[in-house]
Amino acid sequence: MSLSVFMQASARPLPGATGLAYVTGRYCAQAFTPALFARGTIDFPPSIRASVPSRQAEFLAGRLCARMALAPYGLQDCAVASGSHREPLWPSGMTGSITHNASHAAAVACPVDRLGGIGIDLETVANPDALAAVAALAVSPHEHDYLLGLAGGGSADRLLTLAFSAKESFFKAAFGRVGAYFDFDAAEVLAIDQAGCTIALRCTGTLGPGLEAGSVHLAHYALPDQATVFTALALPA
Repeated sequence: MSLSVFMQASARPLPGATGLAYVTGRYCAQAFTPALFARGTIDFPPSIRASVPSRQAEFLAGRLCARMALAPYGLQDCAVASGSHREPLWPSGMTGSITHNASHAAAVACPVDRLGGIGIDLETVANPDALAAVAALAVSPHEHDYLLGLAGGGSADRLLTLAFSAKESFFKAAFGRVGAYFDFDAAEVLAIDQAGCTIALRCTGTLGPGLEAGSVHLAHYALPDQATVFTALALPA
């Protein structure tokens, strides 16, 4: 099986980050074989070797996107390892983010002097059976009521998924600065602009420099298809 059958990816402008591109594409989990790691010259770490094939496939897809994202900087041959918290370890002087769901993967990379942090996230829109669990995990009762109001009596599945995804992107962007895990309630949804495709998040407490209580951070989103949401959040350098 060839890499081109497994995945097709391309660079696109990153929402909300002028002049910065991210790499994204669809991958086919059914076309995955472990041999694709060697064909793509992507490291196959022991923790991933021990995982199920679907996890191996999404990991490979994400790392292929990461390599393409590093290519404009001449770093396409640099491996992106994983840290103790499973966070990507980027080459010296670079920062970035990797994400994937069951069908899509994406990655972005840029010099550390350009951004203070960048987070991107892909999510499959929560199905009705999962909505209650997503709401309980990711949003407060106040946020939930706000999202239901935006839905106007319709299903809030996409809005809840967007809120979850925006907070994931915020976590990824802020993790390097905070250096520790923090919960979903560290940021609250302040507003969603469905015309401008933005989500304003407000820090509920101080996490670190530039992430003080009350500070507002803007995530941008896109809808690759009816079942998928993509969010991106950049912190200034």
